[in-house]
Amino acid sequence: MKSVYSMTLALLAVFATTPAFAQSAQTFTGSICEIDTTPLNVPSYTTPDNTKSIYTFNSTKLCTGVASKRNIKLTCTGTLPNWNRPDKQVKNFVCTINGDQCGVSPKATDPNKPYLTATQQNLQVVGGVATLTCNYKP
Repeated sequence: MKSVYSMTLALLAVFATTPAFAQSAQTFTGSICEIDTTPLNVPSYTTPDNTKSIYTFNSTKLCTGVASKRNIKLTCTGTLPNWNRPDKQVKNFVCTINGDQCGVSPKATDPNKPYLTATQQNLQVVGGVATLTCNYKP
């Protein structure tokens, strides 16, 4: 009985010391997301509608942190039609996030207002499946 009591106290201690941002996470799924292939630098690739983008509802937006320091992670996945090229990955391109669901407004200096400019971004294509991950950390 003593070990169960000790374990319960240990778990309570972990939860009591968990930062507030970890306790206030929200996840939203199914929002429309554009995956633009332009950063991949494949000039000859276009989708059947003759653009470089696809739109998908296969998305997740994770909001964490307290109101004044909210972090957002946006992940979108979609299949690129007619992709017959090698796998590719690229970072350091402009990715924007709508912060409304997370209660985050862009800073006055953000060049992509009313959207947030991501501070980290990654676009990876493996076997024709594109995964876009953009993180915003104030």
